[in-house]
Amino acid sequence: MFKAYKKFWQNYVNFNGRTTRADYWWFTLANTIIWLLWIAVFAGVAVGPIMKYVDHGRFTQADTPMLGLLIVLLLLALFYELATFIPRLSLQYRRIVDTGLSPWWFLLVVIGKFLSVSAAAQNNAITAAVFFLNLAVFVISVSKTDAFKKEK
Repeated sequence: MFKAYKKFWQNYVNFNGRTTRADYWWFTLANTIIWLLWIAVFAGVAVGPIMKYVDHGRFTQADTPMLGLLIVLLLLALFYELATFIPRLSLQYRRIVDTGLSPWWFLLVVIGKFLSVSAAAQNNAITAAVFFLNLAVFVISVSKTDAFKKEK
């Protein structure tokens, strides 16, 4: 897992070559663990101030350090998300190419990311489109190397 995560950062903006299923899924596991740890820490820090706010309708000065920590945690999450955005795109691109599909299939990923932002408006049609695009990308991601390669 650590080897795949290291390779992820070494190929930061490498849109050439291939990414094996193992490298793709080991990185995905590592990234998921990082986010789960972040969520656990964030929830642990956030519960106290939120419960006080629910009980009293306001934050007290004693909550200030925790609120500051929450802001720092949110900024760290934003930084991590921005730092991994391009590498995750390049990883997905290499994985699509590794399955034997044309690089044009990468547009599914790009359209899915764009629609994910639009889905925040709670439009059911857009949400459904995002779901099916993500499902298609998932199927491609779990496919074997050269699974879609056309024999000449």
